[in-house]
Amino acid sequence: MKRIAVIDGVNQDIGLNILFPEADYYINNIEIDKSLNMNSYNIKPKYDWTQINDKNYDYLFIIISLYDSKKNTKINDILQREIEIINNNNFKKVFLFDNYDYDYDPNEIINNKKIDLFFKRNYNKTKIYKNNVISFPFIMFGQFSIIEKLLETADIPFPEKINMIFFSGTLFTHNDPEINYYRDRFYIYDKIKKYIFNPNLLLYDDFLQFMRMAKFSLDLNGVGDPSKRTFEILSQGSLRISQYNDLKWPFDECFSEETIFSDENDFVEKITKLATDDSLYLKCLNNQKQIYNKYFNKSWIKNYIMFYMNN
Repeated sequence: MKRIAVIDGVNQDIGLNILFPEADYYINNIEIDKSLNMNSYNIKPKYDWTQINDKNYDYLFIIISLYDSKKNTKINDILQREIEIINNNNFKKVFLFDNYDYDYDPNEIINNKKIDLFFKRNYNKTKIYKNNVISFPFIMFGQFSIIEKLLETADIPFPEKINMIFFSGTLFTHNDPEINYYRDRFYIYDKIKKYIFNPNLLLYDDFLQFMRMAKFSLDLNGVGDPSKRTFEILSQGSLRISQYNDLKWPFDECFSEETIFSDENDFVEKITKLATDDSLYLKCLNNQKQIYNKYFNKSWIKNYIMFYMNN
């Protein structure tokens, strides 16, 4: 059995401990109460960080929103404690799982040769990262971890799909002039809203039921890529119609180009073809299902991490 310590300073994502139930889970404080979630997987948080050393553990996993550590915040204080543990020990491997929204290179924020790999949630395929940065979109802060939702939500088939494009979610404009990062859901939604079925806010179970019934579900870019909506759509068997972004997934297969749009004109052209050509629709849906079934599961994600632990 591998001896693993997971440090998740503010209790953001229990997914790694679902994948590696033998690991010990260390936190500093609770950001959102996840006691019910943790109890479901028998995860008992530990608070005594003096026990995190290379005598007790071979591998150290750190979960952190690294961009938040740039300022004089609690996250920075936690990071400094983690760096001290890294520097004072010689673990077999140290992996930092960065779940922040932006697509920066983590090496720009922390330069430490004892960190073997950065697993980056938002890995941009157009950027050049150092060799120690790899794609890992399966981690995200929130009430539920992505890995938790992949296990709990099932692709429940309906006899027939309703011919609609479903969307229910938050509309926003996000602007961070410090790094020239801008996302505007309001703009694109306003351009295509006449084609969309939007029942507004729903109870979560009703939200998933609408998604399962819908022939298409709209996935607009969030502040960062991927968004939680991406995983929800894929898990429910609705064909995902996604706004183009530069996210690099950690596998070679690609979602069908016919389902990815760049602007409102591209959206109308592609959705019209998909809605009128059943063979094209089924081709894209089957491709999506094959990718989801192959990669979006506990076994593949765990093996992906273990490959880097063993090499």
